[in-house]
Parts: sequence; C-alpha cells; structure tokens
Amino acid sequence: DSVVIDPGRAANDDERLALSLFKAMEEGRIVDLITAKCSEDFVWANSGLPTLRGQEQVKALFARGGFRAEIPILQGQTHFTAEVIHIASCHGAVLTERIDHHWAADGRDLMTPHIAGVIEIKQGKITALRDFYDIACYQQSPTEIQTAFTLEAHQVRIAG
Repeated sequence: DSVVIDPGRAANDDERLALSLFKAMEEGRIVDLITAKCSEDFVWANSGLPTLRGQEQVKALFARGGFRAEIPILQGQTHFTAEVIHIASCHGAVLTERIDHHWAADGRDLMTPHIAGVIEIKQGKITALRDFYDIACYQQSPTEIQTAFTLEAHQVRIAG
C-alpha cells in the first residue's frame, strides 16, 4: 500500500528527512527545504535531464519555473503529489519506490512517472537525490479532466 507523505511515519531520522523532502515538494516549499536541509553541494539527478550540482543550480531551476521549464508536458502543472509505495534505509541511503503526480488546475494528471529513488544523507543533511524512471513519461498523454478534482485535495499550489 502507498502511504500519504507523513514524515512522522518514518522508521528513523534518515527516512523522516527523505519524506520531509517529498512533503516540501507537495507543499511548494522545496527551495526552503533545500536551503535548510541539504548540503551546499547537493546533487539532484533525474532520468533524461541535466544533473543539478549545488544548491545554487537547484534554486536557479526553480526560479525559472522548476521542472516545468525542462519538461514541456509540465507547462500547465499547478500541483504535485507523491505516493510512496516502499521506503527503506541503510547506512545513510534512503531508497524509495513512488509514483509522482503532476496536476493541472482542471484535474488532469499531466505526468505520472513510477520512480525508484535514492536519497543520500550525511551528518543530517541531504547530499543527493537521484530518481530513476522511464523517460517515456515526458511524452505521455495527460489523464482526462477529473470532474471531482479539487485543488485543496491535492496540496498547496506550487510556488512560482
């Protein structure tokens, strides 16, 4: 079963920190979390995209609109949610299996990659996030408009 992003359900501090990263994405606070909880040389790698090296590169991407600036299908994205299916940790690495949802205001799910991710943590700071998935999701068709969709049910508006 997938779980709602709740850092309180983590098995340890590393998993709690990893889940807080996804929660910040959902709440549009990702830049704030990166500033507070990631190392200065934080690395963020996504399949098929240039690797971001250092907080400044990550912040610059989000100043340009985040991944919406890199992936055309995300141009209409207003919200993000993640379903964590599995999470495990050992020796400073948190492994997740999850499905990310990139929502438009009208209730279409624009892109839904099924992701295997690795988050590295050293001395209480996230040093790397590497997400591995089939980049065919960059070309997928959005879902139909979901008439019962409400923005409130899908977290806080993405910043930017």
